[in-house]
Amino acid sequence: MNGLMALFPEIDERGTRKKVKSLLRNYRYMKRRMSLSDDHYNMIGAIQYSDMPKSSSGYNGQEAKTIKLFEGISRENQQYILELNKIDKAISCLPLISQAVLRYSYCMQEKYTINAIAAKIKTSRVNDFGRTEEVQYSAKNIEKLRNIALIEFAEAYNHGSLLVINK
Repeated sequence: MNGLMALFPEIDERGTRKKVKSLLRNYRYMKRRMSLSDDHYNMIGAIQYSDMPKSSSGYNGQEAKTIKLFEGISRENQQYILELNKIDKAISCLPLISQAVLRYSYCMQEKYTINAIAAKIKTSRVNDFGRTEEVQYSAKNIEKLRNIALIEFAEAYNHGSLLVINK
């Protein structure tokens, strides 16, 4: 039994959930900081035709657009991009119900309450008559699912770097 304990150390679930929450609470802020204006996405300009003779100006339009794009991305924003990618990758590794709970809890532009999340996430079950009916989770079940999803996220994120191990 001691060999298994060494192989799978005991996780401090409360501490792990606290670390994950502090990371995921910054998701909306990082996403807002990363919202680039449409000018940065417009890499290809419309072709303009004219019957006027062209003079060589030494101006490279494509190069100017590329420089404009990278001027908008600071080192801080690059860090945000990397962090958001790691978060999104970890969430995508989770079961669908955990993905939905975490996305509604921390990643959507709008903030959702537990009751709103419960109303958004639906499931189905077979009733006594053999018919499938749609049901929604209770607020208490959403809280339980979120606690499970936070631990799963900690395991999936950056090779388990958010896990807090009991000593």
